[in-house]
Amino acid sequence: MAWRQFKRAQRRQLPLFLALTSLFIPAAFIHSLLTPLLPWLPIALAWLGVALLVAIVTAFAREAWRDAIGVTDFSGKKRRYAMLGAAPEVTSLDLRQLPPDRRSPLGLLAFQPASPFATAFRDLQHSLPPRGVVAFIAPAAGEGATTAAMCAAISATQQDKRVLLIDCDLRQRALTKALGPEPTEGVLEASENPEDWQSFISEEEETGLQFIPAARPRSAWRGLAGTRGFEQMLQRARAAYDIVILDCPPAGTADGPMVARLADKNVVVAAWDHTPRAAIRETMRALRVRHGGAGVYVNRVPSGYRFGRLRAD
Repeated sequence: MAWRQFKRAQRRQLPLFLALTSLFIPAAFIHSLLTPLLPWLPIALAWLGVALLVAIVTAFAREAWRDAIGVTDFSGKKRRYAMLGAAPEVTSLDLRQLPPDRRSPLGLLAFQPASPFATAFRDLQHSLPPRGVVAFIAPAAGEGATTAAMCAAISATQQDKRVLLIDCDLRQRALTKALGPEPTEGVLEASENPEDWQSFISEEEETGLQFIPAARPRSAWRGLAGTRGFEQMLQRARAAYDIVILDCPPAGTADGPMVARLADKNVVVAAWDHTPRAAIRETMRALRVRHGGAGVYVNRVPSGYRFGRLRAD
């Protein structure tokens, strides 16, 4: 486990290390110009040693001061938010056990229901309300909120709940791209016609998951938060389904927190050893939720951690 943590740290700091180390070249060149009588090889070696020392110290300092979410959040240290659970990292070995055309997190839930990945999202159901609207939101793009929302919805569907998944990110539309072909109409059009919102629902073939996609917006300035019928459509969906799951834009956008505040429960998705704790706290402040109204779900946890207790092996 310690060796794997070291290798991850090495990958993170390698670009900085190489950049600082390469500074010995101009430094040695300038030094040789100022002292032309001295041999160039000792000068180059001396500056190389200085550059290596500076690069090593800087890389270790940056790594030591990183404040990314990790195992201490589950043990209670430094924690200022509720932890809803964690999902393991999906490896190439996990995907090789699936049919070639189904090698994705969705395929793991559909074809490997006993896998640790699928089990993690079944466990998440205990932290969510049995009925209502749940919003999945991340501090920034690329944290895995869309995958978490999709997997939570599929897991709830497999437990015989009536689930509706809505792609609320009109710009990225990652959920729509993952679940089906390019739609001509979606959640924005459904919000503009809330009386006929059910006609915009699509269904994923393999799992039977019902979802409302996001069509390519006609204007980059349009968003769900300012659409007159979005809240009305959401209320009708709440009455028709057990759980309505919203895949929200990142918290750093204007629409993300505004859409997430309409939900009964917010799930802030963070990436293990990547998402800064400060970004999570800032997301919680942006959501303006009361105690118990939001929690953090961590994904991409290395396989060396035991779920439930989340202690290193």
